[in-house]
Amino acid sequence: MIDLSSLSHAPLWPEPPSIVAARAKMAMRLSWMTAALGLGLFAVDRFTGVPATADSMMTLVLAVMGALSWGLLKVRRYNSVAWLLVVFLFGMAAASTWFFGSVRTVNIALILMGQVASGIFLSRRGLVCTTAAAIALLGGLTWAEAAGLLAGQPRFAVSWRTWMTQSMSLVGVAAMMYLNRTQMHMAQAMHLREATQRLRAQLDRDLGQDRFSRLFQSSPTPIFVQSSRTGLILDVNKAFERTLGHARKDVLNRRDGFLWLPDEEHQHFVRARRASRRTGWHPITALCRDGRPLALQISSERDDDPDDGLLITAVRVPGSTTGGLPTLHAPLEPWPHA
Repeated sequence: MIDLSSLSHAPLWPEPPSIVAARAKMAMRLSWMTAALGLGLFAVDRFTGVPATADSMMTLVLAVMGALSWGLLKVRRYNSVAWLLVVFLFGMAAASTWFFGSVRTVNIALILMGQVASGIFLSRRGLVCTTAAAIALLGGLTWAEAAGLLAGQPRFAVSWRTWMTQSMSLVGVAAMMYLNRTQMHMAQAMHLREATQRLRAQLDRDLGQDRFSRLFQSSPTPIFVQSSRTGLILDVNKAFERTLGHARKDVLNRRDGFLWLPDEEHQHFVRARRASRRTGWHPITALCRDGRPLALQISSERDDDPDDGLLITAVRVPGSTTGGLPTLHAPLEPWPHA
C-alpha cells in the first residue's frame, strides 16, 4: 500500500521553556547572594579586628566577582559569566597562595571550585583548557613554594575563618551542582513532554491514514493516486481494477498516459490538471486492458506539499452521481462497524 504520510502535516510544536533563561534567573540570585556574603565577611573582618592583609581582602574580591556576575547575567552574557567565575576562582587561589606563602592554604580549594564550574557551565573545549590551566597553575605555585619565591611566611594556625572558607567552598560546589541538577530535570521534562506530543500526533496521523485507506479501497469510485512530481502511479483501488480491467501490479510505477486515448479531450484534461489544484469533471476515453475504449469522466485533485505531493484522480461513468474525492483534508464520517 502507498505511504500516505504526505497527506497529513505535523503540528507546530509549542516553543519549549528556555532552560538558559531559567538557569540565569537562579544564577542571578546566587550572584547577588555571593556579593552580599563577600561584603558581609569583609565587614565582619573589620569589626573583629582582623588585620587588613592582602589575604583577608579576598572576601572583597569575592563580592566584586558576585557583582560582576550579576551584571553579565543581566545582559545575558551567559558564557562570559562562566569564564569570569573560573578566572576569579583561579586568581583568588593563586593570590591567596602567594600571600599565604604555601600551596597548603585552605583557599587552594578554590581551584577545585573553578574546575567544577568549568565542567558544568563550559563546553568540552573549555573544560579541557581549564583543566590544563589548573594543572599548570598548581605546578607553578608548587615550584614557587619549593624555590622560596612566595611572598608570605605560612602560618598554620586555624581560626573561625578557616572553617568559614571551607564552608563557603562546600556551599559553592553544592550550589553549582544543584543548578546543574535543576537544569537536567528541566531538560528531561521538556524532552518527555515533546516525546508525548509526538506520539499523540503519530497516533492521530496513523488513525487518519487507516480511515483514508479503508475509504480508498472500499470506494465504488475508480481512483488512482500519483506522485505530483514524477507522475508515477502509486496506488489504485479495487473499483479501478474492475472498471478498466488493469491489475494493480500492472499499473504501479507507470505514468497514466497509456490508460487514455490520446485525443483532444485528453489534452484538455491534462492542461486543466496542470493549471489548477483541483479540476472539475472532464470527458475522457479510457483504454481498457483488452484495448476496448470506454467513455468516462475524470477529475483530479493535487495537494499542496512543496516537496512531493499526491495527485488523486477519480473516474466515473457519464451520468452517475459519484461524490467527491476522498481526502484527509476534509472531515470523514465515522466508519460503520460490521
